[in-house]
Amino acid sequence: MPSMPAMPMKANSQRGVALLTILLLVVSITVVAGAMLASQKIAIRRSGLLFDQNQLLHDIDAGQQLAVTMIRADAHLNDTDSVQDIWAKPIPPYTLGTHSIGIEMRDEASRFNINNLYQNGAVDTPALIVFERLLTQLNLAPDIAIAILDYQDADSEVYRDGGDESTVYSQQSNGSADSDVPNQGLVNMDQLQNVKGVNAEVLAALRPYITVVPHYLPININTASPVVLAALIDGATAQQMQSIVELREKQVFESINEIWQLPMLSTLDEKQRKAITPLLAVDSQAFTALITATDNATVGQVRQRYATIIISKTATDNIGNSSNTNDGASNANSANSNNSSDKNTDNKKPKEVRVVTQRLWAFRPSF
Repeated sequence: MPSMPAMPMKANSQRGVALLTILLLVVSITVVAGAMLASQKIAIRRSGLLFDQNQLLHDIDAGQQLAVTMIRADAHLNDTDSVQDIWAKPIPPYTLGTHSIGIEMRDEASRFNINNLYQNGAVDTPALIVFERLLTQLNLAPDIAIAILDYQDADSEVYRDGGDESTVYSQQSNGSADSDVPNQGLVNMDQLQNVKGVNAEVLAALRPYITVVPHYLPININTASPVVLAALIDGATAQQMQSIVELREKQVFESINEIWQLPMLSTLDEKQRKAITPLLAVDSQAFTALITATDNATVGQVRQRYATIIISKTATDNIGNSSNTNDGASNANSANSNNSSDKNTDNKKPKEVRVVTQRLWAFRPSF
């Protein structure tokens, strides 16, 4: 019986190899295409995230402009600042498409500005005394005031007692601070933890009553808390100052002269009044705005960015003269001019409203 030819079997084998090669090629192309598609999706997502982040930053800028506009509009309405003003009212979120902008305002002049302690190369003694009283009101060591002052002043000696600052403050309370005293104004409140005697508990007690503003900032008697008001007078208590809070809720103080008629302050003599007058105002020269930018475009994930800004509001003829002299004369003149009992609107001085600092946050800061 003749044998079958081998050619068909060889041809079948070659077709099988070719088919396998094609299948491997298809699989390879599919894998490469899948990887390219995944990479493209990642690139698109990354681009989208960058776009969203940039949009949120634009939202922050828009919120900043809204806050400045609000303070500027309020400055045209009256010469005082109180909880009855528009900036003190809840501000509904501003919505644009899938984005929203929230603004919260806080009056920094309702607090004591610790940068008041040292201005224009000199110690402000009345401000230091008031801060020591504030610490006493909060059951904290008044020596903290000296340590904070030495943190700011330009010399290398401990105020009042003398001695080398680098030696006296070499052992910081938190154990992690640099022993070298920087001798410069504070930029934010968290820096206080680098000061001897200030730990997390002390800072938590101080936060509601102090602020860090780069320029000299008088206390607004229309918004200050009873604790801060009590620090203005030796021996006064927050309970006694509650009466001032109740009075201003009915009628806003329009001049510093009005407060000298109050029972708690009428006993002060001329020297005492002159000492604390530079520390007082009936308007606010600094505000903090917390801006929240929110993107709700992504389902199941809300993106947010935050910013805190300090807005200054000063009379135009006082711009650039925000520092204080040793005897407080320049601030006394400023306070007297800003708080004059003359209510003639023709004498109203225009105010410059501007942002002096901005700080971005990935998470909502304490406010």
